[in-house]
Amino acid sequence: MTMDRDGRVLRLPTGEQITVLTSGADNGGTAFEVEALLPPGLSGPPRHRHRYETEVFTVLDGVLRVRLGREMRTLHAGESVTVPPGIVHAFANPSTEPTRIHTRETPAGPLEEQFRALAAGGRLPPIGRLARITVDSGYSFSLAGIPDRIQRPLWRLLSTLDTGRR
Repeated sequence: MTMDRDGRVLRLPTGEQITVLTSGADNGGTAFEVEALLPPGLSGPPRHRHRYETEVFTVLDGVLRVRLGREMRTLHAGESVTVPPGIVHAFANPSTEPTRIHTRETPAGPLEEQFRALAAGGRLPPIGRLARITVDSGYSFSLAGIPDRIQRPLWRLLSTLDTGRR
């Protein structure tokens, strides 16, 4: 819901605190890295996939439950999982304690812009802005279980609601 002065610490309406370690703008888009503090019981994002980007999740403290395709894994401090492009995934903090993770996205895709939109959006997700980011990224992000032939026109339609268009 908020951002610190230099834009490096983002607070999302879900209670997540995301510290940007490396912005894609810092390195020509080769990587985006964050450290995230996930509150207890966080259900996390819906099942989704990234068309072009690989994500690596490393647990620094606590427990992270990761769905990777059809497999469910529970990771503890020091453990990592790599999510290749196109693989459906989701994550959650199933514990009663905060979980701290490091995430690296290569190449840097729309994730940073999505986080910034969510942090600035208030209590309700800025659907129009998120749709615009999805369309502008070449549909890099897609929800699992909904065919692209349905999602893409819907993302385009919702993107017309973006009041912050550039």
